[in-house]
Amino acid sequence: MTLNDISRKLFKNSRKQYGLFFFSVVFSIAMTGAYGVLQYSPTVTNVLVDGGSTQTISQAMFFGSMLGIIVFLVYADSIFLKYKSREIGIFLSLGIDRRSVQKIVVKEYTLLFQFAVFVGLLLSVPLAYLCWSLLNLFLETQETAFSIGWVGLIIAVLFSLLNWFILRTINRRYIKNVDILKIIKTSDENETAKSGNLFLLILGALLVPAGIVAFFTLQNIGGFLNTLLAFVGLAGAVLGVYLLIIQCASIGDILKKYNDKAYYKNLVFYNLLKQKIRQYTRSIFVATLLITFTTFGIGFIAAGFIDGYNVALNEPYDYTINATYEHPMTESRIEEIAEESNAVITSIKHIDCLLLGVQNNYKNGERDWGSRIVVSEDNFNVLSGAAISVPKGSYTVYYDSSMEYKLNAFSAESSLFYNPTTEQEFYFIQNEPICYDGLFNTRSVFSSFLILNNDDYRTLAATLADEYRAVSYMVNVENWQDTMDFQNNILKAVISDNNGVIFTNWHNSATFEKTGSQAEYLPFDGNETKIARLWSLYPLSKLSSTTTQFEAFATYLMLMLFIAIVAFVSAVMVIGLKLISTIWDDAEVYNDLRRLGMKRKKIKGLITKQMLFVYFIPTVLGCIIGAFTTYRIMLVSGVIYIGETMQLVGCVCGLVLIIQIAIFFVLRSRVMRNYA
Repeated sequence: MTLNDISRKLFKNSRKQYGLFFFSVVFSIAMTGAYGVLQYSPTVTNVLVDGGSTQTISQAMFFGSMLGIIVFLVYADSIFLKYKSREIGIFLSLGIDRRSVQKIVVKEYTLLFQFAVFVGLLLSVPLAYLCWSLLNLFLETQETAFSIGWVGLIIAVLFSLLNWFILRTINRRYIKNVDILKIIKTSDENETAKSGNLFLLILGALLVPAGIVAFFTLQNIGGFLNTLLAFVGLAGAVLGVYLLIIQCASIGDILKKYNDKAYYKNLVFYNLLKQKIRQYTRSIFVATLLITFTTFGIGFIAAGFIDGYNVALNEPYDYTINATYEHPMTESRIEEIAEESNAVITSIKHIDCLLLGVQNNYKNGERDWGSRIVVSEDNFNVLSGAAISVPKGSYTVYYDSSMEYKLNAFSAESSLFYNPTTEQEFYFIQNEPICYDGLFNTRSVFSSFLILNNDDYRTLAATLADEYRAVSYMVNVENWQDTMDFQNNILKAVISDNNGVIFTNWHNSATFEKTGSQAEYLPFDGNETKIARLWSLYPLSKLSSTTTQFEAFATYLMLMLFIAIVAFVSAVMVIGLKLISTIWDDAEVYNDLRRLGMKRKKIKGLITKQMLFVYFIPTVLGCIIGAFTTYRIMLVSGVIYIGETMQLVGCVCGLVLIIQIAIFFVLRSRVMRNYA
C-alpha cells in the first residue's frame, strides 16, 4: 500500500470532519464576499457620505465581522486538526519524518482550503444579489438597484489569503511540535482552565457598559486624545465581553463557593463546561459580537427613520417651500396652486436669506470653509415673536436643540466671512448663541443659521448675486394628510422653475472658490429619490417626509438590514458548529456516563444544558449589548424619540430570540436522535 493509498483511506474515514471544515470555509468566504460586494458597490457608495456615521459604522462592522470570522476559522481549523491528529500520528508512527508529514498535511489542507475559497467567492455575488433582491421586494427605489462592488470582492480575496497564511502557519507549527504519545490520547485531553472568579465576572459586567459609554461620549467630544481614549474604552468593552464569557463558562467554580449544593447537583455539567472553556470562549465570543452587530445595525438605522418620521409629524409647519431668487416662488402663486389642488391654506409666512461663506473654527483648533444661511434680525423677530438685537459688525448663531452639534464650528470669538460675488473677506464678532425649538421645521435648511444686524444684512444683499439669495415659505393647511395633489403640484412647479435640472449642492456654493468644489447638476427625471436626499431646497412636507424622504434613504436601511442578516446568519452558523463539535467531543463522556448507570433521561438533560449554554449565552449577551450600544449612540446623536426606537430594538431582540429558540429545538431533536 502506497502513501497515497493510506491518505485516501484516511480521507474516506474522516469525510464528516473534512466536510465540516470545507463548509466552514465556504460559508465564511461567501458571507465576507457578499458583504464586501454590497458595502463597496456603487449602489451604496453613491449614497453614503464619505466619513459619515453610517459609512464609518458599516465599515467598522464589516472589518469587525472579518476579525470574528478569522477567530471562527481558527477554531474550525483546530477542530479539523484535532481529528487530523490521529492521521498525523499514523504517518509519524510509520517512520515518516515531520517535514514530510508537514508537506502531506499542508498540501492536502491547501487543496481543500483553496477549493473551498473558490466556491465561496463564486457564491458571494449570487448570495449578495439574492439578499438584496429580497430586500428590494419591500424597499425598491431608483437608487437600490443591485450592482457589484469589485473592491469588496478583492478585499474578500485578500482576506482569504490572510486566512490561508494564518491557518497554514498554525498547522505547520502544530505538526512541528506535536508529541506522538499525546496524539494517541488527544481525544481524551482537555485544556486546563483557571478557576472561576466572582470579581472578574463583576469586572466584565462593568467594563462592557463603561467602555461603550466612554467610546461614544469621547468620540462625540472629538480631538486626538479623546478619540484615542474612546478606542481604549471600546477595547475595554470587548475585553469585558471576553471576561464575561470566560467566567460564565467557569460559573461552576463561583457557584461552588456560594452554593455548593447547587454545584454538586450539576457536577458533571459544570466540569464539562470548564474542561472545554477555551473552545467555548472563542465561539461564544464571536457569536456574541455578531448578534451585537445584528441588534445594533438595525437599531442604529431605525433610529434615524423613526426619529425623522416622528419629528416630521410634529413639525410646526405642514409645508416648507424653498426657492432661490433665480427661480422665484411667490405667496400668490402658492395660493393659486393650493386652490387648484383643493387644499385650504390656513397660514403662510416667509423668510428671506443669503448664502455666505464662513470659516469654521472647531474646538480642536482645526479650520475649514463652509456655506452658511444668513437672515436679518427684523425678519427673524417677525417670525419668532422675539425681540433680539444684533449689534452692527456681529452675528448670532440660531439653532434648534437637535442641531446643537453645529456650535462646534463656532468656538472662536469671531469668524471670517466671505462674499462669493465680490470675493471680499471680513470679520464679524460672535454673540451669545440662541436656541428655539418649534420655530422652524427641523428638516429644513433653517434648523440652524446666522442672524445679522439689519444694516449689515442689507449691505451684503445689495452686493450679492441672486444665485446666493433664497426665500422659504412656511405653509399650514387643513388636513395635511389629504393634500397629496398640492404636494405633487408644488413639486412640479419648483422643478419647472429650475427647468427640470437641479443644482443639487447649492447649499455649498458660496465656498466653491475656497474648497475647490464645483456645481453639480442633475436632471430631475430619473433622479427623483437622489435629489430628494441631496437637494437642500427640496420642497418638504409632512407627506413627503413619510413617503418620498423615506424612499430617498432606503439604501441606508437596506444596507444595515443586509449587515444584520449576514451577522445573524453567521452567528447561527458559529453556534451551530460549536454545538456539533461539542457533542462530538463529549460523545465518549456520554457513553461513560451510561456505563456508570446514568439514565437516558439524565443524559438528555445534560446535553440540553450544554446546548442551552452554548446557544443562548451569545444570544442574550448580544441582544443586551446591542440594545445598550444603540441607546448610547442615540443619546450622543441628538435623537429625540429614543423610547420609540428602543421599543423597536426590543422587538428585534424578541424576534432574534424566537428564531433562536426555533433553531435550538430543531438542533436539539437531531442531536438527541444521534447521541442520546
